Amino acid sequence: CCLARYYCGAHWLVHALDQPAMRILVVGDVEGRLQALFARVRSVLKKSGTFEMLLCVGAFFADTGECREQWEALAEGQEEVPIATFVLGPTSPKHTQFYKGLDQDGGELCPNITCLGQRGMYTTSSGLTIAYMSGAKPDTGSSSSSSSQTPSQATSTDSKNLDPVIREADVESLVSFSKREGYKGVDILLTSEWPHGVQNFSTPPTGLDVSSTGTELVSRLALSLKPRYHFSALYHVFHERTPYRNHEVLKGKQLHVTRFIALAQVGSQDKKNRYLYAFSVSPMASLSHQELVQQPPVVTNCPYAALPKNTDLESTSQSRGQNFFFDEKALEEGRKKRQREEEMLKKQMQGLDQPSAKRPLLSHDRGTPPVARGKPPVARGPCWFCLGSPQVEKHLIVSIGDHSYTALPKGGLVEEHVLILPIGHFGATTDAPQAVVAEMSRFKQSLQRYFKSSGRSCVVFERNFKSPHLQLQVIPVPEMPSDDLRQAFVEHGKSLGIEFSEVPPDTPVSELAQVGAPYFVAHFDDGPLLFTRTRGRFPLQFGREVLASEAVLNLPGRVDWKACSVPTTEETQLTLSMRKKFQPFDFTDDD
Repeated sequence: CCLARYYCGAHWLVHALDQPAMRILVVGDVEGRLQALFARVRSVLKKSGTFEMLLCVGAFFADTGECREQWEALAEGQEEVPIATFVLGPTSPKHTQFYKGLDQDGGELCPNITCLGQRGMYTTSSGLTIAYMSGAKPDTGSSSSSSSQTPSQATSTDSKNLDPVIREADVESLVSFSKREGYKGVDILLTSEWPHGVQNFSTPPTGLDVSSTGTELVSRLALSLKPRYHFSALYHVFHERTPYRNHEVLKGKQLHVTRFIALAQVGSQDKKNRYLYAFSVSPMASLSHQELVQQPPVVTNCPYAALPKNTDLESTSQSRGQNFFFDEKALEEGRKKRQREEEMLKKQMQGLDQPSAKRPLLSHDRGTPPVARGKPPVARGPCWFCLGSPQVEKHLIVSIGDHSYTALPKGGLVEEHVLILPIGHFGATTDAPQAVVAEMSRFKQSLQRYFKSSGRSCVVFERNFKSPHLQLQVIPVPEMPSDDLRQAFVEHGKSLGIEFSEVPPDTPVSELAQVGAPYFVAHFDDGPLLFTRTRGRFPLQFGREVLASEAVLNLPGRVDWKACSVPTTEETQLTLSMRKKFQPFDFTDDD
């Protein structure tokens, strides 16, 4: 399983019918006891078999020599992490030292350990939806977390660094998801901090002063997002609350229940004070409504239903008139603009949607392709690259296979800059099925032959970092030795502190990176490919920067795709021209 990230937190939901339940581990405050944690995890894996991932809430690090020593061993590869591990951001300013180089979008901390970031939504390739919020409340006084910031400072989102406190603007960003049409909830909510008032209508945990526990910011988040499971930590106590309803009895539609679980700290000597929690869960997208809303024998009312309205959140929302991740008004205006353009280009596009003598061009002309019959993942919400999405700009499509397609990008580096994309919603090569990867490789080989026929070389690269949808960027360059192109990437990488490894060209990317881990890989006409793990502030335009440099294309003004955009009419003509020239090399014409 993998976590498919969308930059700025867009929420992708997968239609994953008949998906088997996922087995997941969740841990509370690790507090730097990394060896103890992973020794326990190895024991669980040996005894109970494979788990998809380890999710961590609470304070993962500690400002101790023991933590720094154990972390150095992991970061330098002296010890291996036995499972794909996802952690939240810091809960104390003292812990930010371990997150150096990361911004609010998180990233890989070391092989197999990824920081999710400040806040956002993830979806696994099986369709499991995970929302997360990093940080503790500003006045947390627990041993695992402290902060000197004030609530007003915590509201700002000006800083690009990970913040150890929860910010109202971030809560507002996640709450906005619940206001979208058709929203049902999320499978899992991860917060380091507790929701205040969670003990209402239920037995509170022993030995904990619940009156000063948690924050209403998290309570509002849980109330709005309606998670099926909500995990928290920070207070060194295990507490599994009685499940609560997300609806009022006899009022409105019946909804699923939420199970709140707080976890203790790693190393707790009290066996009842559990710090590791194992469970199986099927994505809500794969469940029928009846299965989803099935109520357990004992259930309570929602503990947050009586919360007073938060005027700060409401006024902020009204003053902005939009949510953080997507400006809904802008999206609507964009949809209307595209409708007008389609009408204006109707005559020009008449030949675009017509099937050719050999094969239909577009998927809706050719019936349901095999990948659709197998229910490929599709995004719920805007995705500019899912072929079945209303946002896809079909005038840019060059060719369509059974599992993937090619298209021109908006703002291409050069006129015949091509994208190879999966039809379904996959975030990276590492989480795409073999059939998808194999067909995308066929498209790559066909494009290489096409460019070679006109005396050109080409570079193919993938950036699995802040990318919503798997994209192979194929860019032709003047004919030159592949060694020279590789050297251009290596030299530019060195200038930015990025180191590449040379890997045999037939090595699957899935053997180079763990599922969910960010990376950058570049393929050439011959010889080894270049691979690196992307950490911290990896340049989003790195591939274009190299190819636009003086050593290759010498087009410094075309690094930013926005500076290269052209009118839709010109895009259409470029696509028609590319389709005609590529057709002799297009394997789909022979299938």
